[in-house]
Amino acid sequence: MKPPPPLGLVPVPVPEGFPGHVEFVKSASKLAEAPHQVEPEVCFCGRSNVGKSSLLNVLTNRNRIARVSNTPGRTQLINFFNVQDVVTFVDLPGYGWARVPTAVKATWGKTIQGYLEDRRQLCLALLLVDIRRTPGDEERGLLAWFEERGLPCLVVATKSDKLKRSQVYKATREIAKALDVPTSDVIPFSAPAKTGRDEVWGSIMAHVEGAGE
Repeated sequence: MKPPPPLGLVPVPVPEGFPGHVEFVKSASKLAEAPHQVEPEVCFCGRSNVGKSSLLNVLTNRNRIARVSNTPGRTQLINFFNVQDVVTFVDLPGYGWARVPTAVKATWGKTIQGYLEDRRQLCLALLLVDIRRTPGDEERGLLAWFEERGLPCLVVATKSDKLKRSQVYKATREIAKALDVPTSDVIPFSAPAKTGRDEVWGSIMAHVEGAGE
């Protein structure tokens, strides 16, 4: 089996005109409702209100392909987005301090676990963390879970525009240390400035291409 491509700063150019055609496919409350496409999938996971929708919008060069909200827990379903019939982006429900009933949180957990365990098309996970916050047990647990299953995971440190430029590298190193990953596996990202967009796309394209070989 061919080893997975490196994470972080990978030298894979984004094709000219990409992402081009992007469309919302469907929402699913359970794996049985997920679309049955053959394109590789990249999932987006992280705490509630960490910026998954903003990252999706920037990567797809759209303003509202994914709904942006200041209300934690807004995304309660698994949402699928087709990107030029090349890759499917999968927006998973957020976890953490979302103001939703305990029973709903339990359902989310089962839904996410079922997706991650049984989705053969999945080639890369993007774990989003707020660059201003030290990752906790949830993030470390997810990384360990991905590693156990051999699923590559790129850490995206969102909201880097909230820090001074001199603070970004220090915060990135602290996140990498807390998660016990190389600093190169943590990409600082800012939705307003679009910094980190090309690096994230490079990693996505490398794994999508690797999944097809």
